[in-house]
Formats: sequence, structure tokens, C-alpha cells
Amino acid sequence: MKFNFTPEEAQSTARAVRTHLMRRKMNVNVEVARWEDIPLRTTLTAEKSGLTILVETQGTPNYNAAARSLAVWLAARRSYAQFYLATESEALAEAGMLDEMRKDGVGLLVVNNNGTVSESIVARNAALVITPDPTLKYGKCKAEVLAAVMKFNNVNRKDGLRDMCEIVERETETLAVIAVRKSKLNPNITEKSITEDKDWSEQINTLASATAYRTGCRPILEDKLKTDLHSFRGARNLIDHKARNKTEDKKRQMQFAERMMQGPRLVAELVSLQRKIK
Repeated sequence: MKFNFTPEEAQSTARAVRTHLMRRKMNVNVEVARWEDIPLRTTLTAEKSGLTILVETQGTPNYNAAARSLAVWLAARRSYAQFYLATESEALAEAGMLDEMRKDGVGLLVVNNNGTVSESIVARNAALVITPDPTLKYGKCKAEVLAAVMKFNNVNRKDGLRDMCEIVERETETLAVIAVRKSKLNPNITEKSITEDKDWSEQINTLASATAYRTGCRPILEDKLKTDLHSFRGARNLIDHKARNKTEDKKRQMQFAERMMQGPRLVAELVSLQRKIK
């Protein structure tokens, strides 16, 4: 490996990380700009199956202005990429700096004494981060929705999406129960039949069906919201589906983000409808 820009104290780290990435069968380049307008030419650039991993190796970890500008740039572009700082195990990092890195989605690779590499902080993939419309109102569900979004972005995408599915399903049922209590639905549709006899799909269809309502009452769910709820309901199958290869996994991860973006909006719409008929 030949270095033109990497400081000498960071070169052994670069070699170890390069070996680590190559063992993952990634195509690795040294000191090459991945994109023409990228604000920081990182020490290493690795690619595989559409994913780009950018690694800036350092003797002592330093989340400086150049590194932060790259993190912001990747987030703004929603690049399908991860950005890491890499350092030796002996190097000490300040807790405040690590908190800033986590906040910005920057990962940390540590080269251990035996030359192996471990992920001290897992980097976020900017393309998979979701940002709901800040004007949405979630009512009593606000804390749960924000927690699910945070889990999806920072901890576990599957668990975050699963939590959001449970919130949307529960609020669909709540809307149907309120409709029964407010005598919007036909007498044969009871609270018990809604909560015990109908699954999520049937609850959606009932709320959208003109024949389910008493004379003079219009369906609470319009066709578009009905379609959106059924589309989001498919996220359950997406969570349980296992990807057969890297290409399919990338596609599935992008679908996770698309479905997760639907969730907060659907919760806001359901909560708004609940308020209207109470």
C-alpha cells in the first residue's frame, strides 16, 4: 500500500482495516475520492453490492470539522453508505466526541493488539434513516412513535418497524371501537366482534365499507387511507422475509425505510380521525 495523504501514525491502522474489509470480499481503494464533490477524501473506500464504506484512519481519534462535514454531506444526499473513523486500541477517545459521532451516525473501528478489527460504534447508513414530517401530530402516541423511529434509525430497523406496525394496528382497532361506541356502525358490528373476531385487514375493510355504517353515516376511512393501511400492513411480511443475497437484502432494507416513513403519517391520520368522531 502506498500513501500520499495518510499520516504515518495512521498507516498501520489503514493496513489492518484494509485487510479486514478485503476479508469481507469488498473492493478496497486507498485515498481515492468516491464522488467528485465529496468533502473528504477518506483513507479507504470499500464497496460491495451497492454499499459504500468510507474509512478515515487516525493515530488518535479526532472527530474534526472535515469528518463532520462528510457525515453531514452523506446524510443530506441520503447516500447508501457508511462512514467510519478507525484507530488503534490504545488510543483513547473522549466520551463527548463519541456521543457526537453516534449522533451524526459515524462509526468507530478499533484495531486490536493482535491486528483484528472490531466495530466499537456501528455506522448509520444514510439512505436508511427516516425523518418524519415534523408537523405531524401523534396525540397520545407521540412518545411511542418517536421511540420507534429512534430505534429504527439508531438501534434495530426490524424492531423499530415491528413497533410501528403494532402502533398502527392498535390505533386502527381503537378507531373502529370508537366508531362502534359512537353508533357509527351497524348494530350487528359490536365492540367484541371488532376486537376478537376481526383481524387488522378486516378492521380496515370494515371502516372503509359503506355497507358497514348506519344510514346517514359515511365511511370514516377514505379509499386512499384504506389502500395506504393495507400497503403498510404488508410490512409484517417484509420483516419476516429473509433475504437470499446481498442485492435482495439492499432492496429489502430500502423497503424497510419506505414502510417506516408511512408509519408516523398513518398514526397521525388515525389519531386525527379518532378525535373527529369522539
